[in-house]
Amino acid sequence: MRKLLILSLLATSASAEVQQYVVADMESRAPIRDVLIHTDDNQDTRSNWDGTFSLHEGFGKINLSHLNYEKRYILKSELKGDTIWLMPNMNALREVVIYGERRFDNRMAEMRKSTMDQSVDAQLARIKIPSGPNVLAIASWLFENTLGKNLEKRARRKKALKVVRQQEAEYQQRWDALEGKKE
Repeated sequence: MRKLLILSLLATSASAEVQQYVVADMESRAPIRDVLIHTDDNQDTRSNWDGTFSLHEGFGKINLSHLNYEKRYILKSELKGDTIWLMPNMNALREVVIYGERRFDNRMAEMRKSTMDQSVDAQLARIKIPSGPNVLAIASWLFENTLGKNLEKRARRKKALKVVRQQEAEYQQRWDALEGKKE
């Protein structure tokens, strides 16, 4: 009885054959690695470095996906041979190069620079400025508080007066036009 059970298990395992397939680029004909493969009977796998993968018999449809290639699904009846061709994705980036700076080095340079600035500040602090009234500052303050305000007021008045005279001229033209119609 035991022998019969073992023989039946071996027979069923032999009937579930494993088939090997290859995924390749349609343009370059090179094998593609890391292609995600999923079948309708829930077999999930990934292609090896040489583009090969193995599936148990019994599936009806295979879904293939890769970042650099168009997604594709194939019915088992469409499989001819062991090679599956994928078309490259035209929008995929081939290589990305990132350039950067080492922030730590920049921070150290800034710290060194700030110490240099401090030495310049120390030199400026040693310079003696003569004491006494600042004549230029007093003159600018007087101008702003006396003549400057008056000049601004005059300019505003002049602009307003110009607008009023234009309106008066328009009204006079309208009045003359009305007077001409009455006569």
